[in-house]
Amino acid sequence: MNANKPSRRFDSRLIQKPRQQPRLQRTAWGFVTIAFWAFYFYLWAPVLTLMSWLVGGRLAWVQLYERKQQLDPFLVIALPVLLIGCAALLIVWAEYNRFRFSGKERRAPRIDVAHAEIARDLGATDALARQLAGAKAVTLHMDDDARPVGMTEQVLTQPAFR
Repeated sequence: MNANKPSRRFDSRLIQKPRQQPRLQRTAWGFVTIAFWAFYFYLWAPVLTLMSWLVGGRLAWVQLYERKQQLDPFLVIALPVLLIGCAALLIVWAEYNRFRFSGKERRAPRIDVAHAEIARDLGATDALARQLAGAKAVTLHMDDDARPVGMTEQVLTQPAFR
């Protein structure tokens, strides 16, 4: 690496670990994001209105709901019943599938690969392949030909997931 040229391995403008930002800052930027998305959808509203008018949305509204300034009793009753029926059907189908597939392994079992085969594919020694198999988090040391020659095991001090 050239001594005059700085390393560009880390770009400070990118947030690498957003959970380490203060909660107030994350929340504030979340609201800013929501506001800009709302403004974006607001800008699309005239196009959606035009498309609705072109395909007869206004005529459908008038025919279904505003005809002679009264609501059709059938629609007032039928639409909520259809809504509840569809929701109930979806819940029943989900529960049926949960009952049908719970407690059953649907995936084929994994076949373990021998350490010698892993070492051969990586271009490493058998001893290094056995060390890698027993480690959780490692830093792999590579030679100039990108073959692993060693490793440093890292100690995990905090849970990986929160």
